[in-house]
Amino acid sequence: MPKKAEAPEECQQYRGPKREDVVKLCAELGGLKHLAVKNVVELAQLLELEDDLEKAEEVLAAVRRAAGVGARVVPVSEAVKSYAAVEVLKTHVSEFDEKTPWGGLRFGYIYGLAGEYGAGKSMFAIQASVLAAISGRRVVYIDTEGALNLSLFERVAKRFGSDLTALSERLHITQVIDPVDLKEVLLSLRAVDVVVVDSMVSHALRAQFRGRERLAARQQLLAYFLDILRRMAAVYGTLSILTDQVIDVPDFFSSKRPAGGNVLLHGVHALFLMRRPNKQKAEGVMIPLDVPGMAPTTEIRYEIRDDGLY
Repeated sequence: MPKKAEAPEECQQYRGPKREDVVKLCAELGGLKHLAVKNVVELAQLLELEDDLEKAEEVLAAVRRAAGVGARVVPVSEAVKSYAAVEVLKTHVSEFDEKTPWGGLRFGYIYGLAGEYGAGKSMFAIQASVLAAISGRRVVYIDTEGALNLSLFERVAKRFGSDLTALSERLHITQVIDPVDLKEVLLSLRAVDVVVVDSMVSHALRAQFRGRERLAARQQLLAYFLDILRRMAAVYGTLSILTDQVIDVPDFFSSKRPAGGNVLLHGVHALFLMRRPNKQKAEGVMIPLDVPGMAPTTEIRYEIRDDGLY
């Protein structure tokens, strides 16, 4: 009779409730952090504790302590030191890297990019994805609109001295057809360094939840997607980039706002509006809608070229 495979040592360190089930699940998923990133309901489903959420809460708290990702109260000096130690991804969009508080894109943050078609949202996301993969990071690019520009990935990679073949083990792409697909993909991700969702408020999401009477349900689902990404940021240090359409707001200034509304505004760490004032010119401007440390009057100007943003 074959010998039963032992769970990894990391899993064996768990000493909390439901130990046998947790150790087994930990071994299946490949580590405690992959359990620690779950919320109570998700973990309860995996452990068949849907009827005992209190027990699931106890298990989750114990898992997070064992994984070293539980909440800790630390001196402010230690918090400052930890914040400064987080890595930043340079975007090579000159003014973005110069003017943002982080000097690029900070890992462990969720960035929202809202704008009209042609403003450069997908270009920015693709450029960041390629640069992250070149630097050795694991990247997952999720297309929700069915408008994936693979040739742009190739041109951006070439611009920075690489190609897609060299990046194939680190840069992964998937296309989802509806919110159910997106949920399944997000929940399946493990220890990913960069996640791109292009776009977060897809046509499919808006079509599935049509009308004002279903707006609350749509926003609740959007909030859940953002919660998954926030947990990934906390546990894995994942950097997320979310693009979004804009909608016209009928007021005195005829302003435009992200389609994701207040849920997106409060669910991301930094939200930018991207505009292309003159469609005849390959130029754009990025404005901080809600970015801590940046004045709302700040303008980040960029040039749109065939191989990305400059």
